[in-house]
Amino acid sequence: MEYSSVVNALIEVFEKSQQTLGSGAQFNVSKTVSTLAAIYEKARNAVEFRAEHLIRRAAIERILKRRVMLNGGSSSISENLVLELLWAKYIDSSLIYDNKIAEIQAIITKYLEARHILSSEGTTSLIPWDMLLGIASSEIEETIVSAKRREALSNFFYQAIRPNVGTPTGDEKTTNIQVFIAIERAFAQADDALIMYHLLKIMQPSWFEKTLNVSNELNVLTSTVAVIRENLSAKGSDSLYRYIRNHTPPFLLIRDFFLEVDGKAREIISDSKLLEEKLSSICAHKYMEIGTKIRRAVVRSIIYIFLTKMVFAFALEAPFDVFIQKHVDYLPLAINSLFPPLLLFLVAGFISVPGTDNTRRLIDRVKTILYHYDDLKNEKDSYEETTKDKGKRPVLGGIFSIFYITTFLISFGCISYILTSLHFSIASQIIFVFFVTLVTFFAYRIRQSAKEYEMIDRQGFLGPIVDFFFLPIIRVGHLLSQEIAKLNIFIFLFDFILEAPLKVIFEVVEEWIRFIRTKKEEII
Repeated sequence: MEYSSVVNALIEVFEKSQQTLGSGAQFNVSKTVSTLAAIYEKARNAVEFRAEHLIRRAAIERILKRRVMLNGGSSSISENLVLELLWAKYIDSSLIYDNKIAEIQAIITKYLEARHILSSEGTTSLIPWDMLLGIASSEIEETIVSAKRREALSNFFYQAIRPNVGTPTGDEKTTNIQVFIAIERAFAQADDALIMYHLLKIMQPSWFEKTLNVSNELNVLTSTVAVIRENLSAKGSDSLYRYIRNHTPPFLLIRDFFLEVDGKAREIISDSKLLEEKLSSICAHKYMEIGTKIRRAVVRSIIYIFLTKMVFAFALEAPFDVFIQKHVDYLPLAINSLFPPLLLFLVAGFISVPGTDNTRRLIDRVKTILYHYDDLKNEKDSYEETTKDKGKRPVLGGIFSIFYITTFLISFGCISYILTSLHFSIASQIIFVFFVTLVTFFAYRIRQSAKEYEMIDRQGFLGPIVDFFFLPIIRVGHLLSQEIAKLNIFIFLFDFILEAPLKVIFEVVEEWIRFIRTKKEEII
């Protein structure tokens, strides 16, 4: 059976791609230290809500930031970084050899030199150190764990969807970047640091050459980063993101299929019936995982919300009750404590898994993509057409926008009326709105993640009515989550008060265990 050259290229990546092992001495760490470090990392990650596949990159960035702050440009940063990753079980020791340590140190040195030049020229605002750290951590992660398969799957999706996205402004380069960003966010679920790194690899590959001259490349890097930053925050990109997200489910199933069958993809795809059976099995397995995924997300959301936000909230309510009202209202306190988690569990309980009809549609779409890939560009479901449709009735659009704004007044007005009738003080009402909006937003995000394989939008009869009241609450929760995340006191406590001395203790214990092991070997 003949396939499109794009499909064939994806199959070949999975047939050939293997993690290459380095040479030199392999690193091993103490199981005792590793257990303690892993426990610490779980506690640390609980106070920062982040997708699971992004945790390792974020950990590299965090460790690198601390190590540079404490050790400056020390040549031992890479070794210490790798040791911490091994302790926390973010990577396996089989991936790390002496030559890998040298590669990582070269990467760190490159970004430290870039920071030094930017600082000496007074142009750090062009590429702040935190942004350089994000790019550096992404490059280090990819140096340790190959991303060839991830890149191949994203490129497969990009080439399938790009012909159907028009360029009304005529700027094809900008459209290419915008489509790439939308795919990274909707399909790969990458954060901005990863997206910037992946775009840099495409737009300025010379920055990642081993023999580069940092000072010569830095001017190009600053201009490239400026273009990427502009596109990451571009207005109007939300509609393109939604278009891409609506086309994501079959490509997620294709991703799961290739990752599961590995190098046997060609054999299975060549047999249509065998392919259907495998895809159906994967769908059933993924549907079963949804329940576990929802429960895990609910627990993580509750821990994140209450550990990171409760300090600020109750710091307002308790003083108000004691010093202003001169008494404590226990009913508002109990409601503020119990209602948000109950709401989250209630919403999660109504999330259902897709059915057999959805599976059938998914499989049919996957077969169309794999067997008729070159025909996808002729499909009429283009992004340019949908954007034109949206502008056909501007008067109605304006009326609906005004109507949407009024929902804020109605929703929050009803909440305020109910709380006032329950004798909530101003402080208690602020805290209630604070928690409920955050919980509602997280519940919405959990619900959306549970629907990632759905080809059918299952909108119930009461759906529009529920959306009418809850959309304003979700919007406010989204804004609060973004802004207050910057003031997370627990992250500060973990990263700057607890982590540094704790990791020093781990290092001492590690060296002590090595010393004892050496002495035992001498006796034997």
